Amino acid sequence: MAVTEDGVVQDITMNKTRQKLIRATERLLRRDGLARVTTRKIAREAGVAEGALYHHFGDKAELLYAVVQQSMGDFHEVLESLPLQVGQRTVCENLEHTLQAAFDFQFRIVPIVCSLYADQSLLARTREIMSERGIGPQCSVAVLAVYLQAEQRLGRVAADIEPQAAAGLLLAGGFHTAMLDHLLAREVTPAAARQRLRETVRTLLTGLEPRIAAESFSAPMTGR
Repeated sequence: MAVTEDGVVQDITMNKTRQKLIRATERLLRRDGLARVTTRKIAREAGVAEGALYHHFGDKAELLYAVVQQSMGDFHEVLESLPLQVGQRTVCENLEHTLQAAFDFQFRIVPIVCSLYADQSLLARTREIMSERGIGPQCSVAVLAVYLQAEQRLGRVAADIEPQAAAGLLLAGGFHTAMLDHLLAREVTPAAARQRLRETVRTLLTGLEPRIAAESFSAPMTGR
C-alpha cells in the first residue's frame, strides 16, 4: 500500500509521541511508584495533552503493558532463538545466556509487577490484556520447557526430569533474586549477577541429591 509523504510524517510523529509517553511512564514509576502515577502526571511529564495518551493507549493498563514490552530488551529474541540452540554449545551455556536476558528483564519490571497487587482493578485489567493477547510469564516457561525437552531427546538433559518444572524453577529463581535486589537495595555488579545465574543453572543441572544416595536409590536390591 502506498503511503503519502504526509502519512509518513504523521506516522513518525505518532511514534515519537508514543515513545515519549512510554519513557515518561518509566521515569515516573522509578521516581514515584505506581500508586502515585496518574495519566495526567504521565502526560505532563511527556509534554503532551492527556488526550494524546488515550489516543495511543486504551487505558493505563495498556500503557503499562507497553512499558513492560519495551523493558524486555533482548529477552524476546533470546527465547525465539532457543530452538536453534538445541544441540549447540553446552546446555549450561545456553541456559546461562537465557537466564541473563531473563534476569535483566525481570529486574526492570519487578517494581511494576509487585505494585499491581495494590490496585486490584488495574491488576484485573492487566490479566484481561494477558488473556486476550495470549501473553504472560507462563509463555516464557513454556518456550524454555520445549527447549529442555528437545535437549532431553538428544540425551543432553537427564531423562527423568520434568522440563516444565525445571523451566519454571529457572525463571522463578531469577525473578525472586531480582525482587530481593530491589527490596534490600542490593547493589550487584554485572560480574556478580552473572555468577549468581551460573550457580543457579549448575545447581539445577547437578541436582540436590548426594551422588551416593542417588546411586543407591537406582541400584537393584539384593537378597541377604
